[in-house]
Amino acid sequence: MWQSYFSIGSITIYFYGIFISLGVLLGYLFARKRSPKFNTPKEFLDTLLLILLPSCILGARIYHILSWFSYYKIFPKEIFFLWQGGFGVYGAIIAGLIVIFFFAKFKKIPFLSVLDLLSPSVLIAQAIGRIGNFFNFEGFGPPTNLPWKIYIPPDKRPINFLDQSYFHPTFFYESILCLISLLVILYLESRIKHSPGFVVGLYLAFYGLIRFFLEFLRFDTWVVSGIKIAQVLSLIFIFVALVLIKKMIK
Repeated sequence: MWQSYFSIGSITIYFYGIFISLGVLLGYLFARKRSPKFNTPKEFLDTLLLILLPSCILGARIYHILSWFSYYKIFPKEIFFLWQGGFGVYGAIIAGLIVIFFFAKFKKIPFLSVLDLLSPSVLIAQAIGRIGNFFNFEGFGPPTNLPWKIYIPPDKRPINFLDQSYFHPTFFYESILCLISLLVILYLESRIKHSPGFVVGLYLAFYGLIRFFLEFLRFDTWVVSGIKIAQVLSLIFIFVALVLIKKMIK
């Protein structure tokens, strides 16, 4: 069985953190490479990253805590156990949008242009970061006997599936779909004449669709009165995406 961490002397390094960090780094480098095309100074990106990282981590953690509030109300100390995982992507996206809006306004750089620049990088970060779920045994789907099934140890299984050993690797599905979306978006960006807002519209549409349908395979996400919050947010993303794409195609 995979171990979720390794040690170098007295330092413990978690694979979960490695994949998230790698995703952020590659996404950042890709954004810097694309920045001249969007007339965005690299210094702007450098400063933005320093603000975005803690903001997105905080937003993602708050989203997760809200979705598991009944648990953290009993074990409040575990709110700070970040190495165990527990980050809601939608929380990170919402926090990121807020930070980018105000920072772009402060620097007098078009908000939609910054989003178009960063959207492919977000998909890179999501695709790579999702792999980290494998090492924490989280974000998986229902039991399956498909060839690509993954083993989940008993202490990580839902109570109603304790007698099952193999599950859908839902996080890998999302990772692969994010990579496919990235390639399609970059292709459409280069082929279709558009105004600022087109690329982020595509991102919202693709990720909204990905998450909406994968939620049917998830049982560890936020549910209120039988309604999955992630699916509601996905539908909002898709609606906004359709408006942007229609408006920004020349």
